[in-house]
Amino acid sequence: MHVRVLLSRYRSYRTCPDCAGRRFNSDSLLHRLEVPPHPGQIAATLTLADFYSLPVSNALALLESLASHHRPTRQDPLSLLLDELHARLGYLVEVGLGYLTLDRPTRTLSGGETERVNLTTCLGSRLVNTLYVLDEPSVGLHPRDTQRLIAILQRLRDLGNTVVVVEHESAVMRAADHLVDLGPGHGETGGHIVFQGSPDALTKARGSLTADYLTGRRTITGPLRRTVLLNDSPDSTPALRLRHATLHNLLDLAVDLPLGRLVCISGVSGSGKTTLVREILLPLLQARLQSPDPSPSDSTEPSGPDPDADSGTGSTRFSADLDGAHQLGSVVLVDQSSLGRTPRSNPAVYIGAFDHVRDVFAQAPMALERGMNSSAFSFNSPSGQCERCRGAGFEKIEMQFLSDVFIRCPVCNGRRYRQHVLEVTVKPAGQPAWSIGDLLDAPVEKAVGFLAALPDSRAARRATARLQLLVDVGLGYLRAGQPINTLSGGESQRLKLVSHLAEWSAASPGKHPGRPTLFLFDEPTTGLHFEDIRILLAVFQRMVDQGHSVVVVEHNLDVIRQADWIIDLGPDAGAAGGKVVVVGTPEQVAAHPVSQTGRFLALDN
Repeated sequence: MHVRVLLSRYRSYRTCPDCAGRRFNSDSLLHRLEVPPHPGQIAATLTLADFYSLPVSNALALLESLASHHRPTRQDPLSLLLDELHARLGYLVEVGLGYLTLDRPTRTLSGGETERVNLTTCLGSRLVNTLYVLDEPSVGLHPRDTQRLIAILQRLRDLGNTVVVVEHESAVMRAADHLVDLGPGHGETGGHIVFQGSPDALTKARGSLTADYLTGRRTITGPLRRTVLLNDSPDSTPALRLRHATLHNLLDLAVDLPLGRLVCISGVSGSGKTTLVREILLPLLQARLQSPDPSPSDSTEPSGPDPDADSGTGSTRFSADLDGAHQLGSVVLVDQSSLGRTPRSNPAVYIGAFDHVRDVFAQAPMALERGMNSSAFSFNSPSGQCERCRGAGFEKIEMQFLSDVFIRCPVCNGRRYRQHVLEVTVKPAGQPAWSIGDLLDAPVEKAVGFLAALPDSRAARRATARLQLLVDVGLGYLRAGQPINTLSGGESQRLKLVSHLAEWSAASPGKHPGRPTLFLFDEPTTGLHFEDIRILLAVFQRMVDQGHSVVVVEHNLDVIRQADWIIDLGPDAGAAGGKVVVVGTPEQVAAHPVSQTGRFLALDN
């Protein structure tokens, strides 16, 4: 596996010279399908490769034409095939994926597109009396597509199935027949049923944050919106100016992204948002900011990745002009990709707080008496780690063809350290004494309170400052030593954000003095409750107040409504998208007659 991972860096996707990307050998392409002529058109023939290159909507129309010209006989296998194909392609069109071509590689699909393809598989199976359990099916979906999702879930229910959905999207919750709300908090303060019943009964629910937000008793509000002026006047807002951006469905796109603002990239699923931010803007900025001193003079030449250096993502060469990169010191992409698969790392280690925590315990009287330095309190050091699990706290059992299994170490009971290390304790005034194992087992909120009670310790103050950032982004319920391979996508994304914030706050002004950071977020609200979104938005606003720029690819209306500036792509998906529909404030977008995002903003208000 590690060899394949290494070699993947030096591999790239190239079009096959024999089949020219059509996938079939020459013998297979000899067979052709006669397409019935439409009024005013000449009859044509298609190979299987030609059929696969059709958009789903066109392929469905072709099948309907074939079915209308076919005279079925009893037990005709062709009729059965046509019915099955028509049903499955019809489901794809119904969920809004008619613009996808049949030969589109699945690795190039967005999260929302992948989710809907999986749902059509459920519909195509036509099962009854089945329990479907869906985890966040609205991930990556625009509010317009969410309505289509709800229709699919209701159809599965009407077929006689039971559909259980883990969801935070308000439209899905309101459409449910029965709601079960867990809480009242998260982590150790959760795990209780605080409400159970129909959505209509939410108005009488008390003690439920979900009910408070759904009924309007709580709302997400933000500070006054920052002004954006994009013109050539001296008072205009600093901006990145992207011109002639061309990739996938983006054709010669031109857009300005104001800096020092909270900017939201909106649009229906498949409109080109991720292509714009991740596949064009990010590599352009990374290439420019790698130079020692990015200046305006070299920031307008066309750029794009070398096709020979493709890392295997399947992206093709793009073209674009970018101006304004010299105003930034760095660019950071914060997504929901996994942080790792090993239980050895934890939140305290990931954000750089654990080094200061070790210094706190190394300064304890018992540690000084025994001659123990900070390395003795590292579970990666042979002097302090458990001899059996080597500081992991778990033992890994390889299951060959199945996933590896991790079991708690029977010697240290998952505490990672030898007994003589756990005997060293620190006791703040008025609080019980803790060992380093106790601190790692405690929620971050309690660990912050413990360290804050040691005001005379410089190391404790530094550790508190970093751990407090976890509390600020709503992750105070995590245990300080919780393995990062147990975190959800939303938790991983916020943990990445904290690591960047911690690095920025701890860094001395040096490398790029006066140059802020551009943070790029791709669907940051995935897996987040209304209250978590409120906390996350407060962090975004604080980052912008500090001079940074935040660009968010998002469908959540609460986030879009709090943005200083919206860039709405569309008007639809695939070939019908890739254009800038409207730019402006949320009010300006809501008043636009064509914008799908604006339509739902207006309805939500």
